[in-house]
Amino acid sequence: MSWLFFTILSYFFLAVSALFDRYFLVGPVPHPKVYTFYIGILGLFLCLILAPLAMPLPEKSFILLGIVAGIIRIFAILFLTEGLVRSEVSRVVPAIGGLLPIFSFLFFFLVSPSQEILSITQITAFIFLVLGSILISMREISFRSFSLNNIKYPITAAFLYASTFFLTKTLFLKTSFLHGFFLIILGGGLGTLYFLIFKKDRELIISQKPTQKISGLFILGQIFGGAAITSQYYAVFLAKPSQVPLINALEGIRYVFLFLFVFLLSLWQPQLLKEEMRGKILIQ
Repeated sequence: MSWLFFTILSYFFLAVSALFDRYFLVGPVPHPKVYTFYIGILGLFLCLILAPLAMPLPEKSFILLGIVAGIIRIFAILFLTEGLVRSEVSRVVPAIGGLLPIFSFLFFFLVSPSQEILSITQITAFIFLVLGSILISMREISFRSFSLNNIKYPITAAFLYASTFFLTKTLFLKTSFLHGFFLIILGGGLGTLYFLIFKKDRELIISQKPTQKISGLFILGQIFGGAAITSQYYAVFLAKPSQVPLINALEGIRYVFLFLFVFLLSLWQPQLLKEEMRGKILIQ
């Protein structure tokens, strides 16, 4: 199957996962470091399951590359959640949706051979996809949405995510999908151990122990998140280096799925949408 199929599939799962993320960050687990820590710890448990299949590991240099990619990814998640907590979702998400593919394009443009650079037609499509990702997710279109104060966290998150995609594709060019995926998840889990170094962070994590019900919902959300990441990384594995920025540029598909999910939920609970289905929102 093509990278495009797995890209679309990953954004479907990411849309479901986003509903869980939003629920936790505005409710039971409002602290970004705590939320990111538990994501990484679950990754370590997944590594225990995958370990027998991922052995023997590749060369040491590739092991290091995968772990570094995973560590960067976990900090990208941290800056994303920090942005969601400190600012409005309608400003954070469009900023990342617009900046991530641009950073990704620059990474691959600087290192890819000339024959792998996108054609004029593909670059035009790339620009429209990026603009569409921004416009479809914004509640308000204004220059105020792009002030430095609003997007400093999204800028950092987008840059870190782009770095992860670049390192991930570099790793996949040298190893199998299973080896690369295992190392990246392992790196993410090891990266979260950083939060245990500082006493203040340790106390915060210990004080935010989730209840059994919250733990169940969190694991369910992470199952969808895991399916999303697996599909997205497999799309990166299948794609050519020059096509990875297109995977990032297709972020707008996630918003379409989110729109459909909210619409279906509104059939059960009409008050969920309120004014969201009015004319200009539908046009957008």
